[in-house]
Amino acid sequence: MANKDYYSILGVEKAASEDEIKSAYRRMAKKYHPDLNKSPEAEVKFKEINEAYEVLGDPKKRANYDQYGSADGPQFGGGSGSGGFGDFFGGGGGGFSDIFSDIFSAFGGGGSGGRVQERGQDINVAMNLSFEEAAFGCEKNITIAKVEKCSACSGTGAKNGREFSTCSDCRGSGRVRFQQNTMFGTTIREGACPKCNGTGKIIREKCSECSGKGYQRINKTIKVKVPEGIDDGQTLRMRGEGNDPIRDGIAGDLNIKISVSKHKLFVRKDDDIYLDLYLPFTTTLLGGKIDIPTLKGSFTLTIPELTPSGTVMRLKKKGVKHVNREGYGDMLVTLKAEVPKNLDKDTKATLEGLASKLGQDAYPKYDKFMKTKK
Repeated sequence: MANKDYYSILGVEKAASEDEIKSAYRRMAKKYHPDLNKSPEAEVKFKEINEAYEVLGDPKKRANYDQYGSADGPQFGGGSGSGGFGDFFGGGGGGFSDIFSDIFSAFGGGGSGGRVQERGQDINVAMNLSFEEAAFGCEKNITIAKVEKCSACSGTGAKNGREFSTCSDCRGSGRVRFQQNTMFGTTIREGACPKCNGTGKIIREKCSECSGKGYQRINKTIKVKVPEGIDDGQTLRMRGEGNDPIRDGIAGDLNIKISVSKHKLFVRKDDDIYLDLYLPFTTTLLGGKIDIPTLKGSFTLTIPELTPSGTVMRLKKKGVKHVNREGYGDMLVTLKAEVPKNLDKDTKATLEGLASKLGQDAYPKYDKFMKTKK
């Protein structure tokens, strides 16, 4: 759902209030509803309007969209959408289905007769990893505070999970219809049953563990398996490990934003790692071998003679593993010739003799520069 201008679709400014967005949605939905508008483009336009309101009508999804261009927030893994990682600032919805039901029922479509499924709020936490933990993967335990369905009453709020009766007003559905007079005439609106607060149940005796709420706030320790190759700023999503909904429905997600410490030698860019290797200038002139560190132990690097400073040597498949798929990045080593900090008299004389012996012609680029500038 990214890469669309939802504000333009609804015809509102980016700074529009929630009421302005809701009002614009109602107006546009009425204009393009397929039951009222028989033009060929109405159905497509109606879907776009619903999609836009599903994001802008949810404060948390709207915040994600404004900051990241996607309702799912910062993305990671398998397509970087809600199918993999992401939704770091996401949360439960519900407002979209309610207003859609209102509008649809106004046109005679009615609402659903069954219980509305809620989605629990997401839980968002941060996790710090070392460079190596991110590169090789690891397992960590984290403790979170969350809302969980009361086990003593199975989420009913009633003693032993049985001391309740079915609400007579909504007949257990948790939803009732209200007649409403509007500028368009008399409409039927569906909403949560006020008698049972949308639960569909009337509690006769409350559960002593949760005081009739049906849920509790607890601290829970969760084992997190961090995949090999995860990078700084990415977000791990653990589906169903967020808060349970207050009523019937599905749990939210646990979103873990990853922060990776810097390495003392390596710099990571995507799945490649970079190393600046400073060498005595004599090694770049004469060539040689040097042992360098990699992610998986030492490697002997062969330096050819007369290697220019700034040369980049690529070591295939010695970078970071591609996350959740086969293959590795590369390691790129930049050779940098280093001159000594000082020279004694004898060494300086030796180098002057060498420079005189080599002459300007030994340095083609320098020689060309000197001749061009004349």
